[in-house]
Amino acid sequence: MRSPFASPRLRSLAFEIMRTLLAILLALVLACGIISLTSETPMETIRIFLTAPFANDYTRGKMITEAVPLIFTGVAVCIMVQAGQFNMIGEGTFFLGAFVGAILTVRLQLPPILIPIVAILAAALIAATVGYVPAQLKARLKVNEFVSSLMLNFILFWIVMYLFNNVFADPNYSSLATHYMQDHQRLPFLNAETEVSSSFLIAIGFTLLTWAFLYRTHWGYTLRMTGYNSKFARYCGIATGRVIVLAQVLGAALAGLGGAAFMLGNFYRFTWKALPNYGFDGFIVAIMARNQPLLVPFVALFLGYLRVGAMEMARLSDVPNEVIYIIQAVMILIVGGQAFLARWRHRRMQQRLSEKGGATHV
Repeated sequence: MRSPFASPRLRSLAFEIMRTLLAILLALVLACGIISLTSETPMETIRIFLTAPFANDYTRGKMITEAVPLIFTGVAVCIMVQAGQFNMIGEGTFFLGAFVGAILTVRLQLPPILIPIVAILAAALIAATVGYVPAQLKARLKVNEFVSSLMLNFILFWIVMYLFNNVFADPNYSSLATHYMQDHQRLPFLNAETEVSSSFLIAIGFTLLTWAFLYRTHWGYTLRMTGYNSKFARYCGIATGRVIVLAQVLGAALAGLGGAAFMLGNFYRFTWKALPNYGFDGFIVAIMARNQPLLVPFVALFLGYLRVGAMEMARLSDVPNEVIYIIQAVMILIVGGQAFLARWRHRRMQQRLSEKGGATHV
């Protein structure tokens, strides 16, 4: 009987999963070591950190809620990175999408079932339009998309804050916030007691759609081929400029859609006064998921688990929740270090093969 891991792709995926799990385990061991050095009751604090996310229905629901924005931004990053584009626009477009969703929801005169759908799709369209800017700069002028998108995030932030302060703020509310969104205008809860929103199902749905797009369509193949080797892709007749634009526009649109879905599913007003860092966290998720969309929800749930554990630890013990950032940083270093060593070994093998080939030819 043939082994289920006989396929090279499955073997490679299993190996990547094992490497990521090892990185997670090492990071958790280090976190426990840090807690042991800083807490007066280390064993109790570690117990809280590791078990609190599963303590009751609310913390389990909070873990899922924390994962929702990370799924959207993580999948958005996967699309762009698979095309070889290191675009940071997901941070700004997630923030923009949340704002657009909040202001459209209270102004649309539509049947209740259509209000959140139209608001979310409009947020995605506006985010895609914004994402078109760094995409065209890269495709036509060879401007580094990392730099242009990073700067564009702050332009978006200040445009939103100007509109927020001067046009769309609710004058009857005690602090800066948009108008109140009624229950019939928002996405419904899957469970009102745990506050888990249907935005989680939307995130999972778009994860599956992204996987199908990348691995079951012609456009997805050209996108991945451009990311693997753009010169070879051009030699094969692929319009790499269009692919670069497509990948960045789709990533920006998905991040904007995620911002709107998260806002309409988990909030009643837009009150954010700073970039939420979900777009930047999406890179953490994508790195740990090895840019595989189907692995993104699992990584996002794991980070949600860590964040809820850190929050409960800070509430119930003497260790602050900043320990979560140490864990994330260690996991990135380990995973990134593994990727660097793998590329280095691959280049060394290519060099040796070319040397042998040259010697044989002589």
